[in-house]
Amino acid sequence: MITYYNFQNNQLNNSLEDLAKWIAVNNPTSHEVEKLGKYYDIPLDMFVTQYFPENMTEIEHFNSETLGNCAFLVLINYKTSKPHSIEKGLYPITFIYNKEKMISITDKRDVSITPSIKKDLSEAVQPSQLIVGCILNMYQIYTVEINRLKRAIDEISERARSTTKREVLTDLADVERDMVFLEQTLVDQKATIEKLLASELFQSMTTDERHVREIKRKIKKTDKLISLNRDLIDTTGGLISDMLDSKLNGIMEYLDSAQLVIAIPILIFSLWGINTGGLIGKDTPLGSLSVVIFAILLGWTTYLYLKKKEY
Repeated sequence: MITYYNFQNNQLNNSLEDLAKWIAVNNPTSHEVEKLGKYYDIPLDMFVTQYFPENMTEIEHFNSETLGNCAFLVLINYKTSKPHSIEKGLYPITFIYNKEKMISITDKRDVSITPSIKKDLSEAVQPSQLIVGCILNMYQIYTVEINRLKRAIDEISERARSTTKREVLTDLADVERDMVFLEQTLVDQKATIEKLLASELFQSMTTDERHVREIKRKIKKTDKLISLNRDLIDTTGGLISDMLDSKLNGIMEYLDSAQLVIAIPILIFSLWGINTGGLIGKDTPLGSLSVVIFAILLGWTTYLYLKKKEY
């Protein structure tokens, strides 16, 4: 779907195609992509509408016969999906812009770009201001998701202190997978945004310096949160590993002790089973019973000794 907008009376209004300052393209069909590409002289491969794990954020400058000197920018946004998955919630937003006009391409999941643009309107608004508003909104969404992962890690850590069941390990693996996708996306996106802010075209447009500083602050904040969550995942994984080692050591100590306790009676029975003369109690009716009682008492004594002994 293609929607044309302009900005009048501090409002976002629908517009005719030729008068539009912002062309919003949502979940476009192949016919719409071909139409826009031909009308604005834009290569069709710049209309990025689907996310794949190998997708990268990028910025590129090119010349269009219709738009003149313009830029192509791809960023990755996020929307919570059900069942929850960072990988499935990521999707690209593409901006193609010059000083006067901006084309945005999003998929059907996007619900954030229009509200973020509506926050700051004026008739003299430029694409750089619209993009900055989108980036600020985007990082607010990422911050919420990173904090959600932090709460999930804390919950798994608490459960790991009392149990090492399979569910704890699978939940930690799911959180770590989400963190990998989030971390790699934000690292890549940070480099692209830094190139955007330093680009000549972007700097030639009017942009509130306060908003630019806010973007840098939000990027720094997400970097710190990602690093914190990564350390917490490593710590929780180490805790689970140590708990498993402790339980395994306890089982091995129990088996070793049981083996020692059983070994004493076995040794005694083996000695009394020698087919030679001179064995004590050989000719006594209660000889066998005496040997069994003696073996049990000696085994019990060994058990009590091992139980009280500290290693």
